[in-house]
Amino acid sequence: MPLIRLLFRWAVLIVGAVIGLGFFLFAVVAFIVLLLVGRLTGRKPNVQFRMNRNPWAQRRATPSEGDVVDIEAREVRDPAPLPLQPPHR
Repeated sequence: MPLIRLLFRWAVLIVGAVIGLGFFLFAVVAFIVLLLVGRLTGRKPNVQFRMNRNPWAQRRATPSEGDVVDIEAREVRDPAPLPLQPPHR
């Protein structure tokens, strides 16, 4: 019985290592393919993902359509004109 248990543990360990190594090799190959495609086409691959900074944070309550929100108004001034001359060195 202990021999069977030992063989089973080793088999599970080997299968887990093979699966983990397979995932690692897949990630490396995918990275190399994306790198080569980016180099050959001259463009960066369009790989985008968004990450929530704090997934446990409470969502902010947004005011509904009928709510009145009181804010302090202030005057918006015209910006200063930009100089047309380049800066002196």
